[in-house]
Amino acid sequence: MIDLTFAIISAIAYGVAPIFYKPALQCTMQLRAMSVFSTYSILLGLLLPWKTLDIDGVLYAIVAGSIGGVFGSWLYLTSIKIGGAAVGNISSSMYIVLLPLLSGKWWLWPSAGLVLLGIATAAFHRDGELRGALFGVSAAVVWSFSIMLYAHAVDKVGVGGALFIRGITVFTLSTLLGLRGRICKLGRLIGGGFLDTFIGFGSYTYAISQGDYVRSTIVVSTYPLLTSILEKPLRFRKVLGAAIAFLGVLYIFIV
Repeated sequence: MIDLTFAIISAIAYGVAPIFYKPALQCTMQLRAMSVFSTYSILLGLLLPWKTLDIDGVLYAIVAGSIGGVFGSWLYLTSIKIGGAAVGNISSSMYIVLLPLLSGKWWLWPSAGLVLLGIATAAFHRDGELRGALFGVSAAVVWSFSIMLYAHAVDKVGVGGALFIRGITVFTLSTLLGLRGRICKLGRLIGGGFLDTFIGFGSYTYAISQGDYVRSTIVVSTYPLLTSILEKPLRFRKVLGAAIAFLGVLYIFIV
């Protein structure tokens, strides 16, 4: 059960983090924010245990960091910047449906329908929120493939190795690509990054190292419900949409 315990911790951290760092995104380039967040992954990689420096594991972590940590995270942060924290979290949570389906678990189609209905209910209201949701769904697609690669990396090189290699990859690419980008409200980014990456992603990585990565990912995916409730103004459609999406996650446990 330790994997689920850390998955729950991760979900709480992911749910709270966007509320904290969203104000900084209004005047900070997304790539610059990602470079700040990735430093926590590097730090955790130095603190947590490694297995061996397996070449396949290193490559898995690099690719996962490139497509998921950089491109996927840029899409996600853009979703939050345009549509808000709840919209970004809810729409990007579609990965929880795509991931098991890509793994061959086709019996999760009812769950996919519930999650998509939740996305539509919570996000598709104003133009800005619609555009934000589209970026979030795009992030979900990218993350689905990245998560599978990252799980293999954790298995090969260990928790510390996967975090460090992925962190270095994200930091290097986001720093180079966003070198001239603006950054502001650094305190918000540092605090939000601590919640998002140090606690959230660190707990998630440890969770998938202790059990099935799909199961842990399912638990972590409940974070949009918390974000929707915490974000102001609190709208009924956001709570309702998050609740419907959450039912889609619960379906996985009862079938």
